[in-house]
Amino acid sequence: MTHPAPTRPTHPAATSDTPRTADLPLDVEAAAQAADDALRLRLGTTTRQEIDTWTTELRGRISLFTEEILGHAQTAATRAVGWEVDQLLASAPKDGILVFGSYQHLCDLARILRRLVTEHQKQTAAEVVSSAPEHMTMPTRSESEKRT
Repeated sequence: MTHPAPTRPTHPAATSDTPRTADLPLDVEAAAQAADDALRLRLGTTTRQEIDTWTTELRGRISLFTEEILGHAQTAATRAVGWEVDQLLASAPKDGILVFGSYQHLCDLARILRRLVTEHQKQTAAEVVSSAPEHMTMPTRSESEKRT
């Protein structure tokens, strides 16, 4: 028999609406895992308290990654993601909303967190390549053909 994936956050989020970004590390793997775990939650077996806890954690991670991404050179794509994040965070469900609305918002947060993690990885990879000394980078095929 297979065991279901854990449905509880490994580290409960703070009691405030959105944790301060300094409270969460900029950890790509942990953020990706948190997004995946949140998307594994099922509406029929998850309590409202669990949804709210996950929502708080994801909102904190999203804020952290958004600050990091928008702190670098902005492109049209990063500005669009920033705008989308702002809209999503501003549309947070209120206390009296049905559980389904909160669940859908949680899934939207998890999806945007995945996009932010991917964008952060792209920026980090581009920085590493641009900062590497020329002798450490692989020549392109056309460059290697010119040498021979």
